[in-house]
Amino acid sequence: MNDLLIRDGNIIDGSGKEMFKGDIAIKGDAIVEVGRLGDASAREVIDASNRIVSPGFVDIHSHADLTVPLENHSELLKPLVMQGITTFVGGNCGYSCCFIPEMNRDAVITYLENLSGQSQVTIDWSTPDEFLEKMQKRGLLLNMATLVGHGSLRIASSGLVTRLLHRDEQESMEKNLEQAMEMGCLGLSTGLQYFPGLQSDTEELNGLGRVLKRYNGIFTSHLRSYSHTIDQSIDEVCEVGASSDIPVQISHLYWQPYTRRFSGLARKLVQFGSFAYNRLRIPIPIERAIVPKLKLIEKWREKGVDVRFDQLPTSQGFTELLAFLPPYVSEGGKEKALDRLRDGEFRKRVLYDIENVEPDWPHRDGATWSFNYIKITGWNGLRVMAVRSSKNDWMEGKTFPEIGRELKKHPFDAICDLLIEENAQVMVFHTPTFPDDPFAFRSLLEVFKHPLLIPATDTILRPLGRPSHVFYDCFPRFIEFFVKKKGLLPLEEAIKKSTSIPAAVMNIKRRGSIKKGNYADIVIFDLEELGTGANFYNPSVHPSGIEHVLINGKAVVSMGNFQRGVLPGTAVRRG
Repeated sequence: MNDLLIRDGNIIDGSGKEMFKGDIAIKGDAIVEVGRLGDASAREVIDASNRIVSPGFVDIHSHADLTVPLENHSELLKPLVMQGITTFVGGNCGYSCCFIPEMNRDAVITYLENLSGQSQVTIDWSTPDEFLEKMQKRGLLLNMATLVGHGSLRIASSGLVTRLLHRDEQESMEKNLEQAMEMGCLGLSTGLQYFPGLQSDTEELNGLGRVLKRYNGIFTSHLRSYSHTIDQSIDEVCEVGASSDIPVQISHLYWQPYTRRFSGLARKLVQFGSFAYNRLRIPIPIERAIVPKLKLIEKWREKGVDVRFDQLPTSQGFTELLAFLPPYVSEGGKEKALDRLRDGEFRKRVLYDIENVEPDWPHRDGATWSFNYIKITGWNGLRVMAVRSSKNDWMEGKTFPEIGRELKKHPFDAICDLLIEENAQVMVFHTPTFPDDPFAFRSLLEVFKHPLLIPATDTILRPLGRPSHVFYDCFPRFIEFFVKKKGLLPLEEAIKKSTSIPAAVMNIKRRGSIKKGNYADIVIFDLEELGTGANFYNPSVHPSGIEHVLINGKAVVSMGNFQRGVLPGTAVRRG
């Protein structure tokens, strides 16, 4: 007898094929039949009449692996399954907690703390194999696959240095990547806009690419720049893909306007464009600005590089605050960085560099780094997302000029003092205008319409702080906006982008589509009700319309209710 039977659903199987009416029989963790099953019986039956039945959503870009080690991880990651996610790929942007080697171990752990906000987690593993086995034995809410982070590999081999690697360091890093791939990692992630990833060059990345080729692994990258040198940044990662004949996944593709000689004017034009669009209702076609970048990616596809990209359906990004300072601040580790920021003369140097030095390709030396977001957007471009102490939580959601006025400080001094008080564990939102700006979101329309786009959450769910709304509503928002409201995508295509395509890109077998023999990762939702009420100011709101979520045949959401204590997830390994 079957364990579960889903009856009379409108099945969208993830392949892109047209929706069809049918039943799904499940036994254990797998789908055993799909179709009109007539007299089939089961211990439990779900009536899916007038409901969409699709594969569970596969989140290709997440940092939930930083949350999984916590004992209350299932409660913290509840927002993911409540929006229909059944599998996530962690270890992105060069950060991964699966590889914590003996060499430079403390430096690797400290590197991760700024993003995770977790300094009290007991890390008693060293290798991806130990990490995946430990998490599997403890229990997982949802399926977890992981990339190994270039940042962790680089620090393990060389420490926190602001230079190119020596030959022995490169060889050590490649050996560690081999080990990670053999132990089940799906590929390598890079954060080329962050320290220490920005210290690499194409030769270093090509060496790692040759290792990935031997293991059929993927190369993912947060680009070195998303502004005036984005073309060079796209070329760089695609050249790595071409050199080693490996697939490339570009992380959260967008474009931030910037001109070297008239940066202030460019900033004012963006702000005026937002005002004109939102207040005067002038339909400024800001979405066309990204089209040349999309065409550049298409040209690389024509050359044979299997490149795709992902993006979040939101107008504000987020990352750690220390990333917005020149990389020389972080040389030698966090404690040395904070000591430097206590020095008034050093602060003057950093402030001058932020306000005056131009980002210049390839963004490795001195103050020419590409993530000088403050120069691009002004001091109002950053808002506090999360701190670890209660005394500073009043700052969450505020810009640094607002905080500076309250404390009677320059915004830069407010940044430095906050980093020192919070031991650098500060997360911030970044946006060129204001949160939830429809004009800024419009700039992403061509990205989301593109056939190579994969939606993703970029999840960083921490015990404290203000989350992004996409941690709660990414996939329902994507479907609500692009399918229901704008009609820019057919539902079948939106589901395919969210399920079978990310599973195939990451080489995850037997997930991402509804067919006999696949694992029973399934979401059932009411399309008419599907939507979100979450936003920047009220982010922690679960979406409407998600009724059932099954992971490996077990219900983690039933009749819209989260099932506490159910841990059916598994550690997904390469191959």
